[in-house]
Amino acid sequence: MFEDLYSIHLATWPRPVLEAAIRRRVQTAYLGNGIILARILGRMKIFLRSGDRGFACHVMLDGFWEMWLTQFLAHRVKPGMTAIDVGANFGYFTLLLGDAVGETGRVIAVEPNPDTAALLRETVLLNGHSTRTRVVPHALGARAGRDWLYSPDGEPKNATLVDKENLPGGRTFEVSTFTLDEIALEYPRVDLIKIDAEGGELNIVAGMQGLIARDHPIIVLEFNAARYPDPGGFLDKLLENYRSAKELSLDGAILPLDSESVLDKTNVQDRILLFE
Repeated sequence: MFEDLYSIHLATWPRPVLEAAIRRRVQTAYLGNGIILARILGRMKIFLRSGDRGFACHVMLDGFWEMWLTQFLAHRVKPGMTAIDVGANFGYFTLLLGDAVGETGRVIAVEPNPDTAALLRETVLLNGHSTRTRVVPHALGARAGRDWLYSPDGEPKNATLVDKENLPGGRTFEVSTFTLDEIALEYPRVDLIKIDAEGGELNIVAGMQGLIARDHPIIVLEFNAARYPDPGGFLDKLLENYRSAKELSLDGAILPLDSESVLDKTNVQDRILLFE
């Protein structure tokens, strides 16, 4: 019988030890109609879709995802904080954040894909986080309005806003768009914002300038220069409010920002940038 794993373990155990411990605790169950229930991070439960090839397959067998980011968030997020998960997908990081902030903290999970958001709500409820976690089933942008969300077949985590419907190789949904300021300024303080929006980061940041000015939250942002028309201008805009940026490497190290490498449009790898 294995003991449960908690945020303290995620934050402090050596990565190889933690990954092995989580794998030993993995369980999955097929519930029918394409829905799977899996145990992640050694203790928490998440609903997944069997057709998801890019995320669910890894989580079902390993019980974790992007351990470098998992351990960073577990270490930085403390009880009582308010954290925002932009691009929550099925809720892996939403659950991690909810566990870390505890009963006195708050999490806002933003997921515009209506099918995914519905499962995310069930996951939040199943784990007893419904009083601390709010699911926002809308897209974020520089202004409020309506947009098309395209979700590639088998890769819902790569859903992105597009300018037309009925694109091949996936499904398109019409979604409402809000600014993050509209959604989150009602909270007394926001301490951390994690953004993974498949190229939507530029407009999302434009719509959260009030939060940045008021709270100066830690921003954990997936950055890919190939997705932005002016990546240098986007980075400069972020640095107007933060003294410096750093990069979270795949081995979990926090490194000085190599601007030349990060802004190289021929380097298509997603990078995790930290602003605090």
